[in-house]
Order: sequence, then C-alpha cells, then structure tokens
Amino acid sequence: MKKILIYSFLIFSIFPIGKIEAQVTAGEGFEATAFLPAGWQAIGGGGPGAPTWSRRTTANAGTTPACKPFGGSAMARFSARGAAAGATQTLVSPVIDLSKRGTANSYISLYVFRDTNYNTGDSVSVWFNTARNLTGAKRLGGIMRYAKKTYPDSVTHGWYKYSFAIPASFTGTTNYFAIQATARGGASGGNIFIDSVTWDAYPTYCEGKPDAGKLTASTYYICGAIGPSTITLSNNTASTGMSLKYQLSSDSSTFTTNAWTANVNNANFSAAIGKYRYIRAIVTCSRSSESDTSNCIRIWIDNTATAPVITVTPANAILCAGATTGVQLIASGAETYSWTPTTGLSSNTGDTIYALPSASTFYTVSGIDDKGCTGQRNVGVQIQNGPNVNLTATDTMVCDGDSVQLTASVAAGGGPPQTYTYLWSNGSTKNTTFATASGASSSYQVSVKNTAGCETIKTKTIYGTLKPKSAGSFSVVSGRKVNFKFTGNNAANVYWNFSDGNESFQQTTTYTFSADGTFKVMLVANNPPCKSDTMYFDVKVTSVPSGIRTQVLEGIKMMPNPASEQLTITFKGTEKALEVSVFDAMGREVYTVNYGTVIGSQGIVIPVANLTTGLYQIKLKTQGGLTAMGMQVLH
Repeated sequence: MKKILIYSFLIFSIFPIGKIEAQVTAGEGFEATAFLPAGWQAIGGGGPGAPTWSRRTTANAGTTPACKPFGGSAMARFSARGAAAGATQTLVSPVIDLSKRGTANSYISLYVFRDTNYNTGDSVSVWFNTARNLTGAKRLGGIMRYAKKTYPDSVTHGWYKYSFAIPASFTGTTNYFAIQATARGGASGGNIFIDSVTWDAYPTYCEGKPDAGKLTASTYYICGAIGPSTITLSNNTASTGMSLKYQLSSDSSTFTTNAWTANVNNANFSAAIGKYRYIRAIVTCSRSSESDTSNCIRIWIDNTATAPVITVTPANAILCAGATTGVQLIASGAETYSWTPTTGLSSNTGDTIYALPSASTFYTVSGIDDKGCTGQRNVGVQIQNGPNVNLTATDTMVCDGDSVQLTASVAAGGGPPQTYTYLWSNGSTKNTTFATASGASSSYQVSVKNTAGCETIKTKTIYGTLKPKSAGSFSVVSGRKVNFKFTGNNAANVYWNFSDGNESFQQTTTYTFSADGTFKVMLVANNPPCKSDTMYFDVKVTSVPSGIRTQVLEGIKMMPNPASEQLTITFKGTEKALEVSVFDAMGREVYTVNYGTVIGSQGIVIPVANLTTGLYQIKLKTQGGLTAMGMQVLH
C-alpha cells in the first residue's frame, strides 16, 4: 500500500472576506532516512540496552513480530524486547499551532501494529502539552501491543488506526503531542511498531507585508584566514505561511541565496573567497506574496591578524573546601574578557574575577584585543580538602596537674608530597605537644595546614582527676577492738593494713587485733590515675587477763621500734627474776628467756634478725606482775 501523508487545507468562510481561516492536517510517515524526523525530539531511553525508538523499513524490519510498514517504505519501532519492565522512551512532535481553532475539533491519529506473539503488556500512550515534556501533560489515551488485550479494543494480528481528540482547552500557538512507549514485559516483551502519524492544526497565517526583523552576528571580525560566527535573525514575523532565506555577498552588490532557513545559523567564514562577507535575510508571506529584507551585516575576515595570547594568574588555582571567599583570577593579553561557565564567579566579564565554585571547575576566559581578535585560555580551580589529620594522646585521663603528649599525624594521600604547618592552642608549632590536665577537663586544639593553605582543625579533651588526700582517725572500743574512720578526700577507694596480716577496704571499719601490742596501721587513699596517698597510725592495744597488772616496770623503754636486728629494753631499778617471752600476731610464742638479776639501766637485748617482718607482743614477767608491749619487726 502506498503511504500518503496528507496536508489538506479546508477553507470555509465563517468570517468576513480578508479573515479566511484553514485547518491543516500534517503527518509523519518516517520516510526520510534521518531519524528522528525533522522537528521531532526524544525524551528518555537511548543508550546501550535501553529501550529506543528507531526507523525500520520493509527490508530490515526482521524482528518479532514480523511486519511491513503500513504505507510507504518505513515505520517507527520501539525496541521493547529485553528492556527492563517499566522502561520508556517518548517521541515529541513538532510544534502545533491551534491559535485559530476556535471551537473546531482537532485530532491526532496513528497506526499501531498489534500482534499475538507475546501476551505481555507493552503499550503506547498519547499525551498533549504546551511544552516539549510530560510535566503537566494531558493523557489522551493508550494502546496495548498485544492484540487480544481490550485496551482500547480486542483485535486480530495486524495494523489498526487509533484517533485521539485534542482537548478544547488547547488553543495557543505552541502545542505538542507525545507518543510514549512503555516496556512492561522485561525480556519477554515484544517490539512496538507505529506508522502514518497525523495531526490537525489551526494556524494563524501571515497577511500583508511581513517584518524581516533584525540580523546580528556573534562576531563581526574573523581573526585569521577562517573562523566561526553565529548569525541570528530576531523579531521577524514567524506566523504560518512565512518563508525565510538568507543571501550572501562578498562585495555588497551581488548577492546569492544559500541553504539557511533557520533563525539561528552557525558557520565558518573563510578569506579564500574575499575579505568581507555581507549577509541579509528575506522574509516572505506566501499568502500576500509580499517580502521584507532585513538589515545587512558585514563580517570582516582578516587573514593577516593573529589571536592574542591570553594568560591567567594563577594558571591553576586551589580553593579550600568550605571557603567563603573566592580565589582571585587575573587575565591579561587582551582588551576585554568574558568567562565561562559562570558558576561560582563574581562576574563573567572583566580581567579580574573571583571564583568560588562548590566543586572543582575548569573555566575558559576569552579575550578580545584592540583589533577584535579573540584568544582563549583555560584555568582550573581545584577544590582541595584539608589534611587528613589523626590526633592521638598517650592518655586522656590523668591526674590533675600531670601532662600527656599529644601527636597530630597526617595520613598519606595521593598527589605530590606536601609540607604541613602546625599550630596548637597552647602556641606550639610542632606536630607534638604536651597537655596539662587542669580541673575536670581541658581541651587542646591543633590546626594543620597543607602547602595550599587548606586547614583541618582537630580537638582532644584531657580529663583531670583530683589527687587523693589520706587522713583518718581511730578509737579503742575495748581491749584489742578499735574503730577506724577515713577522714580524707578525693578518694575513689581506701585501703587499711593493720600490720598483723589483715586488711580492710571500707572507709569506716571496726577491727579486733589478734594480739596485744602497738601496731603500725597503714591507710592508703586511691583515686586512679593519680598516685595513692599513704599515712600511718601507731595503735596500741592490750587484752590482759583480770588480776594481772600491766606495765609494772617503771620507766620502761624499747628501742628501736621497728627493729630489724635486735631490740633493747631498759627500765628503772633492778629485777631479781625476769622472764621474757615474744609472741607473733597469731599468739604463738616465738622466743623466750629466763634471766637472773637484771639491772634496769643496762637492760636486756632481744634478737629479732630471725623473726619475719610483722607485729609481735613482748611480755616481761616479774615478781611484781606482767608488763606487755607491742613490737614491730621490719627487715
């Protein structure tokens, strides 16, 4: 079947003469080799493995389902098989002018090949919008690829035409429809074919003499034998029925028409066919056959000129992450300057600007000299982080007033070696310093900068512990029973050693000694990590049976106490019969001797070198009674 794309003009006289309106039906059969067709755009999809619309002919249609174009030699195919479920690509039409629609109906129609090869839900849907996207678009309807699905109907294998009414609310000059294909079946999906797409438009036609607008060029001076310039026509009449052509001349008198038909045209101009190029645009209204010619511009191609050499200081700049002030860039070598992109720039013109981008950015500065020649230079602004600093301490919990060593070390990273500078809150400029605990906590801060001056700040807190103070008291309850009480401060725990092999960790305790005597009791106050504080008490206890007098010897003295080798006891007077016994802390007799007459001033000697360190009780028995004393052996 021969495919016919219809451009029909239905003229009817509903306005007075001079106000003739027309409906235009335009179409696309995908006959041109280029895809996308002229004026069409694609949204989404594309790329390796992604669902994509493409042009297919009778000869190369060979994919499932096998089909031929509805008419002509080509059709459009959406490759949905193998695409992920829900993947889409959308074709967007050329602009549709509905400005003269009034209350007339307007339709979009297309042929869809519906097949029975796969029963998965691949589909196309049609949308309408005033912009080239689906944001806020109106959905007109949808069509399933699978022929047996009743969406919108159930049919047999083949081509079917579907039409969709454009809502009456769309009456402007700029409208678009979109054909969105969706792959619903993953690897089991089938290909979707469409053909012979048509749509109705109600454009506003030109009348009378048009306005050619204004012609401008991005540059009027080409520096060198060849160079680019963008030619732009603006503010020209652009309603339906207008045609646009451009004419060029090298002598401003003999013009020839070239192939340009758009409002914006990019071209290279060469001195090979002359020093100058004169350009003008001609706009013609087909209905009135009247034309208008724009202003004529001249491009000067100077093959004797050279572009200026632009320099930028610094050639490559470093900006520290988190900076609030931009890095200064100074260009030289030309008269005027422009900078791109504008992201993070204080200005996009001038020889001096400040760059404060959020990410590393390459900028291009274009400089124009006094002849109009343009040169360019690239400059990079690199965002650099501060050093990767690890701050350590030999300890973070110390005794108040003690010091610990702090060390700031920089982790190795990529790039060239760098020199780092250090500044501590205590004024030190080395990578290590000493921190002194003061009070409950003290914070020390170090600033580390790399060669570029990018800074990292780290803080370490040192916690101080108060030094313990040992103090205590005791009172004898009765006999060998004694109450002990800790009265110091800053102690996490206390330790009592009663010198007879027993101990206690209670701040207040009652203890009964195992023997009579004078005991050197030790009290230790602890508050880690501070050093402990220790003090001693001489505690004298006795438990003498009733009827036995104690301390019957007058002026008795014992020295030294503690003793390590021997102990001497003296007293007043003379004793004719003296018996001496020594008992350990467990009450066991470890030494005894009977003397005859003893002169008190000369005394007696008790050897203790063979006794173990500890507390002992000495009993001296005389005719007059019993004297008991405590002794400590300390080797």
